[in-house]
Amino acid sequence: MKRDWVKAFVVLGMVVLLPALSGGQPMSEPYDVAVIGAGGGGLAAAARLAKAGKKVLVLEQHSKVGGYMTSFQRGDYTFEVSLHAMDGLDDPGGMNRAAFRALGILDKVKPIKLDPMYRSVYPDFTLDVPADAGAYQELLKEKFPAEAKGIDELFENQRTINRAMQALIGLTGEERGKSLSTILFHPWIFWPVIKYWNATLSEMLDDFIHDQKLIAVFTQLSGFAGAEPNRLSAIFFSVLWNSYHLGGYYYFVGGSQSVSNALAEVIQENGGEIKLNTLVTKIVIEGRKAVAVQTKDGSEYRCRFLVSNANAPDTFFKLIGKEYLPADYVQKLESLKIGLSAFQVFIGVDHDYRDLFPKSHDLMLNVTYDQAENFGYYDRGEPEKAPFAIVNYSVVDPTAAPAGKNVICLTSIMPYDWQDGWHEKESYAQYKALKEEVARTLIRRAEAFVPGLSSHIEVMEVGSPRTMEHYTLNPKGTIFGWDNTPEQSMMNRLPQETPIENLYLAGAWTFPGGGQSAVLSSGLMAAQKILDKDHK
Repeated sequence: MKRDWVKAFVVLGMVVLLPALSGGQPMSEPYDVAVIGAGGGGLAAAARLAKAGKKVLVLEQHSKVGGYMTSFQRGDYTFEVSLHAMDGLDDPGGMNRAAFRALGILDKVKPIKLDPMYRSVYPDFTLDVPADAGAYQELLKEKFPAEAKGIDELFENQRTINRAMQALIGLTGEERGKSLSTILFHPWIFWPVIKYWNATLSEMLDDFIHDQKLIAVFTQLSGFAGAEPNRLSAIFFSVLWNSYHLGGYYYFVGGSQSVSNALAEVIQENGGEIKLNTLVTKIVIEGRKAVAVQTKDGSEYRCRFLVSNANAPDTFFKLIGKEYLPADYVQKLESLKIGLSAFQVFIGVDHDYRDLFPKSHDLMLNVTYDQAENFGYYDRGEPEKAPFAIVNYSVVDPTAAPAGKNVICLTSIMPYDWQDGWHEKESYAQYKALKEEVARTLIRRAEAFVPGLSSHIEVMEVGSPRTMEHYTLNPKGTIFGWDNTPEQSMMNRLPQETPIENLYLAGAWTFPGGGQSAVLSSGLMAAQKILDKDHK
């Protein structure tokens, strides 16, 4: 009888005391893998691991999955947050088509192929840029006949870099044998990669073309990479450019949120869990090994492996702490420069402007051919001169707005610390007024191409770099992770592995870099490394 009483007392103590010791919530059963953050990289890692039979938990601080791969609704309008178009979904040959298949989402999304890609607009020159590389090559030679030889050589250079990078990236996936065969029997394809590995985009182009107007047109996509050609990694730009022009240019019905939702569906169909509104506050380290995460509500989740899709500075300096990291790793992290953020105006209009976008949903507007000057406008915060895009999403996705109405987004780049930090610390009213002042500037400029835009606005939301930071927790609201210079791109990016055993990285801060397809690849790579280690 006494023994039964003692046993009951011990059981009661466990029921009462363990939740208190863990901050009010009982500790969970161990997971194979816990994933911090439901951005594209985290979702991709979780989907791949769940499909492989691992017990997966995804913890996301926001109320929905996606990170920057998301949309939001205001009234009858659905606004895309970031996607202009997804690359590499051609069949066959598109690198991301294989990734979508590996993730189990190829049949869960509805891609729409786009061609041309965008209309590039300058004061005295306009070009509808073909998605097809061959058509683009011939069009540029027609417009710039004096540069024809260099254009042919440049496009061949891009195709060769594409073959080499496909082989290198393939070594980290399931088709390693095919990639190894390419490397062994066609080693010459790596010469351009080796030559331009540490070069800027401008340095690479200088070997091929010299007309400033041609260079400006060809480097229009440098805005997608967040760095001017004089600073931008030649190889990172080439991978971006190739995946669009050689792998296909696509949008999705439902936008990028449809991709994030499809990944979440795969995770849950395979027994994984996703907890929203759950902020991770600590990664628990025992003996230099990541063993658990703790959340703001006091819960602790034990795990055998951990993937952080949170931003790298917070992962290492807030969730872990410098004391757990090698001194040289801390020094590297502190030396890396954070990339730029965006400024966006999301507009729902009660008018159909689709006839003004007959070939592409995307207009890229520039006031000069000098890209260094263009990025100077970004850096100084000059919205009256900075390049910006007008994107009519109703052209590619009729579900974004009611019939006869359109969803239009104006996108540019502005500094995070502009005007004393956007007056955010002074008052919300001043911050909001400044955001709307910049928005009105872009709207006035847009009306040269979309007449009467301001008079048809039904709904408007404005996102500053501060807005980006609030929603994603990315420092300085960056949409690129680290800046895409040669010193911080490709293999100079943080690897998926970290100095903390069983902790891996996914997302824009790790290889291969920023952009939706890149972060999906990073998640697949992180998952594969975990599967390889678990198998060993």
